[in-house]
Amino acid sequence: MPRLAALFILCLAGNVSAQRGIEALTLEESVTLAVKNSPAALAAEQDIIIARQRMSEARFTYLPQFTLSGTASRVNLAYPSVLGPELGERYLDPLISRNFYTLRANALQPVYTGGKNANTLKLARTSHNQARVNYETVKADVMLEAKRAFYTMLYRRRLAEAAGEWLARAEAAVALFKTQDPAESLENRVLLAGLESRARQAASGLETATTGLLKALNREPGYQVAADGVLEPLPVKDEVTRCLVTAMESRSDLKSELYRAQMDEIAVNMAMIRRSPTVYMGASYDISAYRFSELNESSVRSNNWLASLAIHFPLSYDIWTQVRQRKAQQRQGELKRVELQDKIRFEILVAHKEALFWQREAEQRKAELERIKAGYKAAAGAVGRSAAGLRAIGAIAEFESGWLEAVYNQLMSRIRLEWAQGRDLPK
Repeated sequence: MPRLAALFILCLAGNVSAQRGIEALTLEESVTLAVKNSPAALAAEQDIIIARQRMSEARFTYLPQFTLSGTASRVNLAYPSVLGPELGERYLDPLISRNFYTLRANALQPVYTGGKNANTLKLARTSHNQARVNYETVKADVMLEAKRAFYTMLYRRRLAEAAGEWLARAEAAVALFKTQDPAESLENRVLLAGLESRARQAASGLETATTGLLKALNREPGYQVAADGVLEPLPVKDEVTRCLVTAMESRSDLKSELYRAQMDEIAVNMAMIRRSPTVYMGASYDISAYRFSELNESSVRSNNWLASLAIHFPLSYDIWTQVRQRKAQQRQGELKRVELQDKIRFEILVAHKEALFWQREAEQRKAELERIKAGYKAAAGAVGRSAAGLRAIGAIAEFESGWLEAVYNQLMSRIRLEWAQGRDLPK
């Protein structure tokens, strides 16, 4: 009985380690932790902050723009000169002495921009809304991966437990079944080797599932974690039509395309605005002196002020080409949105159909498995004394693996359906 003893020791060690250092997480805790630690979700949150600040910047375009500047010039001119825009755009006469000081305050207020500022603000608001739904899209993907990793670990753990249980029963049966027939003895070893191989594969699958859960939670490889739950099917009670309606209302990537359509419409309006004139009203006040100390003496310094109204008429060759490009991009967005709606419908239909199929299949396999186990229990004495009984143990182990696979497939179909409709299903 060395293998059975080793199995008990491993189970005992696993229970002790679970009590000491392994953190058991429920499905809700795993999903919350995955979203909290996801770099993609954190980056999407920063996109929301950026979009919010751009919206504030768009509001600033309605306010007057103020500038305060000062220049100190040392000149020796034989001919008149003009300072550049960075130096104040000032005309300098040759009669000016070597030193020249100026303080200037400017105010510029856009009076009419053809709707450019309003559309800029609309575009910023739409971008902010799109950033929020993009975050929901990333969050939904992270939640899907966390759920998939959680249920995979439950499935692999239950598979390993079942494989260990049937292996122990097979070892006990071989110990009781003494035969002198070499063929029967060889058959027993082959059947037992198959069960041992299945148990090793299940243990390896459990280790891989644990690593997958750590990856979904964005935890370091040495972190000890376990899935706290029971592998059982969760029925899908909603009709497919209800799921389709929910998807059209809740799917975040579809909302993102709707905001994209609004942005395309705004882009067309922005291109049309280029034909409109722009009106600015500005004012300027200058204080000039030949000495720095004279800037405070009103009797010596020079005070200048002006107010201007400017109208700019755009004369560009590419106005209509830009309008046509934006309209073509708007049409592309409409086609992409229709394609996405069709894709969502097929995702809902496929996931819903698979969930119902595996739900019925899991129920039927469970009922059959219970009848088989009841028959095995009733014939336990005979099973332990024949090669046919050992073959029955292998067949029952295979059938139980099939039932667990059906439960796992049903859960995978359910979470895909939840992701496809953009909202969790009621339990």
